Amino acid sequence: MRILFFLFTGFISLAQNTDSLIQASNSLLKKLKSGDSLVYYQCHVESFAQQLITASGQTLTGNTNNSSITEKLIVKKVGDSYFVSHYSSPLTICPNRKFSGLKVKERAYWEFKLEKQFTLNERGIRTLLAIEKIGKEANEYDFVISKYNQNQVIILGQSKFKQLGIEGNYVLSKLLQEK
Repeated sequence: MRILFFLFTGFISLAQNTDSLIQASNSLLKKLKSGDSLVYYQCHVESFAQQLITASGQTLTGNTNNSSITEKLIVKKVGDSYFVSHYSSPLTICPNRKFSGLKVKERAYWEFKLEKQFTLNERGIRTLLAIEKIGKEANEYDFVISKYNQNQVIILGQSKFKQLGIEGNYVLSKLLQEK
């Protein structure tokens, strides 16, 4: 699946500009006008080892566990460019247990914190197009993030939305980083 993803992101000639890439797709990006934005929520499961540092300076390390992580990327079109604001939530239990709730309304207690802002390059646009292409529409059984369903993306526009299950370890915030 990883090979398919990268083949899709690179199959269109480099000579094409990003606007023609988007217009040739069936992506929600195609509907954006200057000043409009899309919000990408991604919930994915990652392994972690918890460390506690006591007041006396002793470090205690727990077992490795899995936890769900929710990230938000706002992609805003300004002129011919796309700008990304990347947020993450420190909350690992909710809202991730019922990720479908994101399509209804973002909650203040999710405490999204701005991590970084950057301009989306051509590779990033190809990545967003590929995620929409390889994602499968979620059904009611896909809503809960669990050991069976570990990666989802919700894309919210003004009047459109998609909820996609993504096979593999594709994390948008990592894929969109400048290389």
